[in-house]
Formats: sequence, C-alpha cells, structure tokens
Amino acid sequence: MMVGLKYASKTWGLYAVLVLLSVLFLSGLGGGVLAVLLNVALLLVFLVLMFNEAAYNGEKACTLAATLDKQVKEGRPIDEQLKKQVFSRKTGAIMLAICLAPFLLVSTVNLIAAPRVMDMNAPAVPEEEEQEAFSYDPDAVQEAAPVCRPNIVARLVYMPFVTTYSYVNNGTLNGLFMLYAFIAPLTAFCGYMLGPKLRQKKLHDIALGKKRKARNLKVNKQRTPRGPKAEV
Repeated sequence: MMVGLKYASKTWGLYAVLVLLSVLFLSGLGGGVLAVLLNVALLLVFLVLMFNEAAYNGEKACTLAATLDKQVKEGRPIDEQLKKQVFSRKTGAIMLAICLAPFLLVSTVNLIAAPRVMDMNAPAVPEEEEQEAFSYDPDAVQEAAPVCRPNIVARLVYMPFVTTYSYVNNGTLNGLFMLYAFIAPLTAFCGYMLGPKLRQKKLHDIALGKKRKARNLKVNKQRTPRGPKAEV
C-alpha cells in the first residue's frame, strides 16, 4: 500500500508541475493552432516523464527482487521492508487505483454538480416576461435559460488540456473530464508494468557489451606489433 502511494505521489508531483506550467503559459493563448501545438507538446513531454519515472521504478523493483532472491539462495537474511518493494502486479494495480482516485473524484463530482451550477454571465429574464407566465415560446425559453458551466476546480485540475475547452460545449467537456482522469495514472501504470521487460533488455545489453569488449580485446591483442627478434 505504502509503496503504491509512493509511486502515485511521484506522478502527482509531475502532474502538479504540468498544471502550473499550463496555467502560466497556456491559459491565455486561447484555442489557436499555436496554442494547440504548444499544449500537445507540453503534455507529451510530461507524459513521457511520467512513463519513464514509473518504468525506472518498475525496473528497479525487478532488480531488487533478483537481489533478494540471490540472498535467499545464499542463506542470508533479507529485510522485510525491502521485500515489500519488489516488483508486483498488485503494487502496480494499487498505484493505479491510488493515483486515479483524486482525478476520478474531481471528475465525478463535477459531472454530478455541473448541471446545477448556473452561469453567472447568463442573461436575466426581464420582469415583463416573468409576468406573462401563460404564454409559452420554446425558442425564447431556450435563449433565456441559464448556461451550465463546469466546476472551476475541474477546469483547474485539467488545465493541461486547456485548449480543448474552447472547442467543445460544457456538456461534452464534463464527459471529457472523466476521460482525462485516466491519462496520467494509466501512463504511469503502463511504465511500471514494463519493468520486467526493461530489466531483460538491460541484462541483454550488458551481456552484449561484455562480448563486444572481449572481442575488441582479442582483436587488439592480435594486432599488437611484436618487437624485433634478439640477435644471436
């Protein structure tokens, strides 16, 4: 549990930096082509950072598992705290659940509450129209109806996707917030679960490096010039 929380907190930290940079550099650019390109580039950079950080943690956990297995075979005692940090699919699932929880909570609360939140900029209904309750004009009612807006907290949390705000209506945006909740946690989860393959690749590269080094030493030894023969 604590290991999963530790890994999730690293993803939260990177995402918090991403939110801050999005507020500083993207919030005032609108939805132009340049803003979209900058938004996509910034988002991809941080998703790669999240993936690499989680992949490093997964590979390190696999290395720790191999080290502890070696100690057990040698009959040496192992630390129980270290045993909890070895690679495990359960740890990856716990990390995903913990990392996803706050995002999903914000999105769900916003989805439930957003239709009840009235837009402060919506035009007020004139008193004359309020007095004529017996007349019904569907077009007039639709125009006078208050516009719903997403929760400010959700907009701030998903500021890394700010350029999408101007391309969809509020109802669609509330649904997109549910999708956005999964992006960062799933990125970290996929990176962590790649740990065993990364360790195999690392061991393979080390083995190739040793073979290459031995081959180079052999070639250089054969090419070493011999000194002149001693005269008799």
